[in-house]
Amino acid sequence: MLIRFRNSLPRTFAIAILLVTTPLLSFSQAPIVKSTIKTFSLGTGASGAASIAAGDLNGDGLLDLITANASTNNISVLLGDGKGDFGPAKLFAVGGQPKSIALADFNRDGKLDVVTANYSSGTISVLFGNGDGTFQPQVTLTAGTQTISVATGDMNNDGIPDIVVTNTQSENTDTFLSNGDGTFQPAKQFTFYNGYAGMTKIALGDMNQDGILDVVGIYGYGQGFQVWTGNGDGTFVDWSNSSSYGTIAYPQGLALGDFSGDGKLDVATSLYEDNLIGVSVNDGNGNFSHAFGSPAPPAPILLTVADLNGDGKLDEISTGLTSPVIDVALGQGNRYFTPSVRYNVGTPPTAAVVGNFNNDKRPDIAFTTANAVGVIFR
Repeated sequence: MLIRFRNSLPRTFAIAILLVTTPLLSFSQAPIVKSTIKTFSLGTGASGAASIAAGDLNGDGLLDLITANASTNNISVLLGDGKGDFGPAKLFAVGGQPKSIALADFNRDGKLDVVTANYSSGTISVLFGNGDGTFQPQVTLTAGTQTISVATGDMNNDGIPDIVVTNTQSENTDTFLSNGDGTFQPAKQFTFYNGYAGMTKIALGDMNQDGILDVVGIYGYGQGFQVWTGNGDGTFVDWSNSSSYGTIAYPQGLALGDFSGDGKLDVATSLYEDNLIGVSVNDGNGNFSHAFGSPAPPAPILLTVADLNGDGKLDEISTGLTSPVIDVALGQGNRYFTPSVRYNVGTPPTAAVVGNFNNDKRPDIAFTTANAVGVIFR
């Protein structure tokens, strides 16, 4: 694979142009697999599911599902029975147009709580879990303008999960440190400027192996991604000489993982205009390679990554912008993925999460479409 660079963008931005010099298996050659796919209603009064998470919401040791419904300003909770079925959805109100959802125990009571990023209201909603699959009324915290992506993790190493959220229009990212009693400290706000709109999706991981969580964000309306390393107090510093690592215009989807087998977290995004999933390899010293591309559906959106075949290597799960399919490509442990199978789910998926929802020791794929939740049992 030959990589050429064009350095015509401001502030040291670079675009990686990937020229494939050897034939690659395309997803058009991946077999469509007939698997058991079940769908479940979001509940009466819920639509526009944009994000999904899995966790034990009622303390029975079984995975449940929860979705953020952007069209109806609520979340849907579906309790799993461990046999592949889910009970009727329960709805809980959140802020305007929730685009992203995450789970954590913010008040240390042993029960999972939920947080959503609310795009139109510029807020986050925190709902504390009762431990039975229900939630208390939302607590609203102001974030910015066009609040779009939320992640949870211990940002100050006090053993309590915190909230990090990003805002597209106001170009700021906020850290809400949890006090562990159901309250949060005032937001620590940072502007991660790269010459485009703000980050459209974030993920947390220890990119420099110092034991402190860092923030990685993509610019879905611009170029590439940036890495900001944590100081251990909820603040961040721009890593690697203020560079943004261009993958291709309008990256969609983001995942962190060791895709190269060297023990360091790399960055995977979808190369929207090249129909590739790209992996930028982390050298651990603040430098990332430009993307190594693997074939993907047209206008790809990277949904999530997980080890689906138990070989110790991360695989990728993706879809296309208007494709009614979910594609799985198996990780080779060398920065590349090989197309494996394609699942026809009937309607374009919007998000996905991996878990064992029927206790058969094989990971399944739960996904959302605009108006339903589906599970692919593998």
